[in-house]
Amino acid sequence: MKKYVVILVVAAGLMACGHGRQKEVERFRMKVRSQFLEEKLAEAQQELARTDSIMQQRGSDVDATPGYQDSLEMAADVQGAQIRYIHKKQKEIQ
Repeated sequence: MKKYVVILVVAAGLMACGHGRQKEVERFRMKVRSQFLEEKLAEAQQELARTDSIMQQRGSDVDATPGYQDSLEMAADVQGAQIRYIHKKQKEIQ
């Protein structure tokens, strides 16, 4: 009987150590995910700024090809949606 109590105490101790480690790993994962989202947000914002700049240049041109303008608008919409999605995921982390 004493042997089983010792085994249970040792097992409980090991589980407690593992639980602390699990929380540490989870905090690390959240930190890395947060940094990843920040980097992706910066990239998406730069890309949207580039696309917007091109759209403004093309908008002032009278000879602008309508199909090209449409594709730029679609790209800007997709990039805007990507930025909104990243913001949503950042709020979920907090």
